[in-house]
Amino acid sequence: MDNQTKILEFIAYCIEMVAERDNCSGQAVIERFDQYGVLEYLTGNYEVLHTQGLGYTLSLIEEYIAKQESKA
Repeated sequence: MDNQTKILEFIAYCIEMVAERDNCSGQAVIERFDQYGVLEYLTGNYEVLHTQGLGYTLSLIEEYIAKQESKA
C-alpha cells in the first residue's frame, strides 16, 4: 500500500471516529474539517499522528480546530 493510500485511510478513520463521537454525519465532519483546514493538518502530520492513540489524536484535532476558530 502506498503512503497516499495510508494517509487517506487515516483521514477517513478520523472522520468516522469524530462523527461517531459527536453523533453527526461524516459529511458534517468533512465540512467542519474543510472549514478549519484539518484535512491539511492531518495530511501534513500523518507520520506522527498515525502512531498515536485515538483519544490523543482526536484531542489534537479539537485543539487544532479551537486554535483556528480563535484566529477567525
